[in-house]
Amino acid sequence: MQFDGWQQVADLLLDSVDDNNHLDEGQKISVRAMIKRLQKSGVIIADEVGMGKTRIAVEIINAVKRAGGRVLVIIPSNLGFQWQTELAARDPWLKSKPVLTSLWRFLDAYSDTEHASAWSNEQIVLLSQRFASWRVSENSNSARFALLPQVFAQYCKSTSKRFPKGYKNWSGRHAGTAENCAKEIVQRVDTHPVLTEIVKEFDWRRAMLDSNFCSDEQNKTLLKKAVGLGLGEFDLVVIDEAHKSRGDESSLNAILEHIVLQTPTARRIAMTATPVELDVGQWGDILNRICVPQSQRDDILKVAYQYVQTITQLRKTWRADQKIVQQYQAISKRFELALSPYLLRRDKRQDKYIRDFCKVSGLSINAYRRYTPILIEVSELSPQWKQIVCAVEGFSAAAHKLPDGKSKRARLTLASGHGIAEIIDSAMKAPKYTKNQDTDVATYKKQQRANWWQSVITQSYQSGEASLYSHPAIIKVVNEIEQDLRQRQKVLVFGKMTRPMRALTNLLNARAMLKSLKKKTYWPQSKIWAGGKNHEESEEFAVKMACKQLNISWTLTEINQKLRKQYKANDKRLSREKNTLIKKIAKSKKVFDSRTLALFEKFQTSQQAGSKSKNITPFMHAIFELADKASSIPSSVELAKSFMSLMDAVSAKAACSESDNPNMRVSDEQWHLIEERVIKEFGHVRGAMARFMYGDTDPHSRKVMQLGFNREHSYPRVMVAQSTVGREGLNLHRACRVVYLLHPEWNPGVVEQQIGRVDRIGSRWQKEFKAHQANQASNGELPFIEIKPVIFKGTYDEYNWQVLHARWDELRSQLHGIILPGSERSNGDEALYDKLCAVAPDFSPK
Repeated sequence: MQFDGWQQVADLLLDSVDDNNHLDEGQKISVRAMIKRLQKSGVIIADEVGMGKTRIAVEIINAVKRAGGRVLVIIPSNLGFQWQTELAARDPWLKSKPVLTSLWRFLDAYSDTEHASAWSNEQIVLLSQRFASWRVSENSNSARFALLPQVFAQYCKSTSKRFPKGYKNWSGRHAGTAENCAKEIVQRVDTHPVLTEIVKEFDWRRAMLDSNFCSDEQNKTLLKKAVGLGLGEFDLVVIDEAHKSRGDESSLNAILEHIVLQTPTARRIAMTATPVELDVGQWGDILNRICVPQSQRDDILKVAYQYVQTITQLRKTWRADQKIVQQYQAISKRFELALSPYLLRRDKRQDKYIRDFCKVSGLSINAYRRYTPILIEVSELSPQWKQIVCAVEGFSAAAHKLPDGKSKRARLTLASGHGIAEIIDSAMKAPKYTKNQDTDVATYKKQQRANWWQSVITQSYQSGEASLYSHPAIIKVVNEIEQDLRQRQKVLVFGKMTRPMRALTNLLNARAMLKSLKKKTYWPQSKIWAGGKNHEESEEFAVKMACKQLNISWTLTEINQKLRKQYKANDKRLSREKNTLIKKIAKSKKVFDSRTLALFEKFQTSQQAGSKSKNITPFMHAIFELADKASSIPSSVELAKSFMSLMDAVSAKAACSESDNPNMRVSDEQWHLIEERVIKEFGHVRGAMARFMYGDTDPHSRKVMQLGFNREHSYPRVMVAQSTVGREGLNLHRACRVVYLLHPEWNPGVVEQQIGRVDRIGSRWQKEFKAHQANQASNGELPFIEIKPVIFKGTYDEYNWQVLHARWDELRSQLHGIILPGSERSNGDEALYDKLCAVAPDFSPK
């Protein structure tokens, strides 16, 4: 298929954008602005978090495909499901294969000799940003890297009618998908300059020795280019979360520099809410990713640096120095003009609800976000914890420059408790620094002082876990979260270190369980989870600590007896519903798409007499839980929708295969896998009021957590998310407007991404604000997006927060139109303040 060009793309978009029901008015304006820019260069879509960048990109993708073009979308691996959903929601015609995540998956497409499923035949390809993270060593499976020698050999065969010397013996070990892929490449692109480069640069003789081949950096680069030939040329490259992996050695850079092949008229779209995070020089990185020439990047960077320098001076003297005000006005316009050809950004100044909020509240544009620090004051600590804080400072000074780094970790992580827990645990195994024959006198004395301070820390608690569950920051956060829960708010917590985050999750669940048992209300748990082989996941210690904190004298045996009793009573209630559940869902199966209908039919079959699989209880727990009703009796339609949501979460979209007719088929193996996932998530062996999402959480568990968290009345009510896992891509906004920042960040771009999980189109905050507007007679408090950083005063946390704020101000001055903090608008200078804000750089589509 031949690409008809960017004018055709423009015509298609202009013909359809006005009547497009998938876009709001702001997104439509962005699409029109994109049309003009894409005919000249690549574009950065830098809309603030939650304003619908993906939908704008999908609209462009749709037009490019209709114009005969090919599109490559490079995404974080965990966002594949959401991208496939967005594409299919726009038009089922936009469906794509699952995300291409590895070299093995790439080669699997060539398992047959017909190449019908070759990647070059796909008009839309989703590629993981980590696709090029290939670890090549002497011990690597050499068949995995056979594509490059095969391309060379097949080219020789095609041009000279002969394979290179030794091919027959070599190919005996490396025949298969790599050979099929190489044949397809050579047949399709026999004159491509990249193929010519590969043939010229590749040393066939070294391919005979796997160790030489694997250790040769040039061969690794040539292999990436061979893969690029297999993927084919693209007319549009979309880079989602384009701020990630800026390093020269990153997988994303390797993809963009060596794998991606573009047609002469190709364009790139970079999507990111934070094109700069820490340094103004990062504009160069992001502009490079959309192929802006070096000379133009240099000119833009020069203006950007001048802008930041002027802003720094302006903040100091704006009230008294008219000259700096004039300089700022001039450089602001130059900065805007320099970036506008490549950058589009809609921020909160364009959001209708936020503009209305400003009018109603009389506050600044950013004030709908309310920052309420959770302060841990040293003066409020128990004598035990005052002693620990003092000991950590002493330990840090005494052990300074000792090689193990324990003192530094203890000081930097005092506020989270991670470092202290580590010291206590390690002290149980190796309590002291020890002198050896190479230790000099000065070092030995340091070790002795460090030993003493370490003993002060360790004598307070018998284990690291005990110190975590009584850590003042965790206790205070638990109390604050419980207050939010009493006000029927859901809570999102971001952190970095897993031990404190798991302790927080377990403690929240343990306290909620004990309170529920005291009130004799149902708690969805049959026993206290002992953790199995993974001691860290045990709930027993959390329950013991919660009993102590709540002055409850029950033993673990008594608690387990109470849990079993109430769980059995609830099971009896559910068993009365078992016989009618499937019938109720069947009444409303008209709401199902063909895929969900096939899954429902398999569900029905699995519950029939004689079936090996009749475990309906976890499905009932799941369906009733996800029905999201404050009452206990969902309607037939609500049950059907709940079943459909459950199937979306626990099964991949590709789990069912299409036949020649519209009906779908689900194999026994596929259904068995779905059952296992439902049982794992909804067997209710353990409580799920609070859930912990971290690196080892599997993708389907993440989807189930996300699904429940986005429903007002469903569990989990608290999501504790590791920052690297949950800060980008996830939509967690439909039922939550409260965010805790448990562990401090240095990067304001990261914090913007974290807050952006709840600050999105269609958020709970928007719904509550609309309700507030509709009820003008109400004297209720205006809703805010609540941001609660946890700051342990007098520790490194406090300094960290100050640095983050300074960097955040710089980020806002470049992208948010917030030149000066809102607190500066006072003392009769309101007019000048407003004037400065009015001439801030504005990259919104005109």
